[in-house]
Amino acid sequence: MLNLSSSSGGGNYIRFMPSANAWLNSDKEEFTPKKMVVDTDSLQTGWMHLGEGVRDWQPDVSLGKKGSQPSPDHKRGFSIKFYNKEMGVAEWSANGTGPNKGLEQLWKEIESQQKANVGKYPVIEYKGSTLEKIGKGTTRIPNFEVVSWIERPAGMDAVDDGTQAFDSAGNVTTSAPAAPAPKAPPKSAMKAAVEDEEMF
Repeated sequence: MLNLSSSSGGGNYIRFMPSANAWLNSDKEEFTPKKMVVDTDSLQTGWMHLGEGVRDWQPDVSLGKKGSQPSPDHKRGFSIKFYNKEMGVAEWSANGTGPNKGLEQLWKEIESQQKANVGKYPVIEYKGSTLEKIGKGTTRIPNFEVVSWIERPAGMDAVDDGTQAFDSAGNVTTSAPAAPAPKAPPKSAMKAAVEDEEMF
């Protein structure tokens, strides 16, 4: 158990906003998540205080081992990293009920498949969100599905200093990508499906 229920950082990141039912990137732009690889080694649980200009993260000593609450403003939360070539490595962290429930559900699915996929990393797909009543209000729970397991992509180990780019094979380069090639004719459905699997 991740122990994310509450009891009475810089760099590339993504955020799920239940109130807007939307995902934002670190440029504050709305986007729709594509398939992403989950860096299962990066998951941390802990206490998080989020406020105007405030982000205080106190991770647990070990996953799901709930320590004492640092202050009334700290809520149970998590930090985990996702990756695809388009966004690079991005941290998703939150301390809200909806995101916490979404991560709990995803982690249960990942854990149920890990023994059959030792040494590999799950590829997930965002499946929209579910509206749920919480007390007198409502929240949205992001839903994910594990669609495959793959070897760790090289791009997951890159350090994003703002200058990295990815070549067509997903390898990190330090220079900007070359000028775009002339427009190719429309892709067949099969070719598009194959390229979709190469986004890592």
